[in-house]
Amino acid sequence: MNILGREFVTEQMPSGWVICERWIDGVLNIIDNKLSNRKHAQIKLQTLSDCLVKDCQKLGKSPDQYWQDLNGTVFAQFISDIR
Repeated sequence: MNILGREFVTEQMPSGWVICERWIDGVLNIIDNKLSNRKHAQIKLQTLSDCLVKDCQKLGKSPDQYWQDLNGTVFAQFISDIR
């Protein structure tokens, strides 16, 4: 799923379902591993997309500027707030 120009995917790993950011070189960076099943992962990814897009629009920033200004703590907070 493309979220503001970045690619995010759900993947099944040996330890369970995860949400990853796919970097330009194909490397997957796990951003959430607290998921119970595939459906939960997909719903959480869609909710994350909705939250990030709304926040970007509220701030009136371009996607590039939004990602530059978004620090890891805020991003982690978005993820942890989504049930």
